[in-house]
Amino acid sequence: MSGTQLDSLTDFMMANVPKRAMNNFDSVMDELAFIQAAKDLGLDQYRQAIIRYDAVLSWERFPYRECDPRLLMSLLAAWLDEADRELFDEIGITDADPQWDISVDDEKTATVVLSVPMAEELVIRRDEKGEIPWRGERWTMADAEIWTALTATIYSVDPTGAIVGENG
Repeated sequence: MSGTQLDSLTDFMMANVPKRAMNNFDSVMDELAFIQAAKDLGLDQYRQAIIRYDAVLSWERFPYRECDPRLLMSLLAAWLDEADRELFDEIGITDADPQWDISVDDEKTATVVLSVPMAEELVIRRDEKGEIPWRGERWTMADAEIWTALTATIYSVDPTGAIVGENG
């Protein structure tokens, strides 16, 4: 498994925020919600639900005089631009804006708390050694694997067919 969106955002921040600003950094899931959205995904995979949560990233004693806090905002914007946020549309969530709370501790440091709404599929795949017993079989947690056709030939009344894709 590749991990959660929280893992992805945490890794992105750790890779791009200067080390001096990461001394008191933490990231956690908060306010988890379970949304019924069962769906057979094929390839022995099943989406049981969608999990909605807030990814909470916090920097205690953030050196805001040395490291501009706007860097954090710009990095978040860059990460969000690349992140898959389609599930929000699928389940009708419109209030998915990040929230920032910055409180100055002293003349050199501040506490910065970022809360980012997240939505992820809870997907399992059939696995005889899996840890999840369900419907008389064993399953394991998985990232959904989706196969996409890049080319195809469609046959209709005319036996020559029609090419679909880059060659068409």
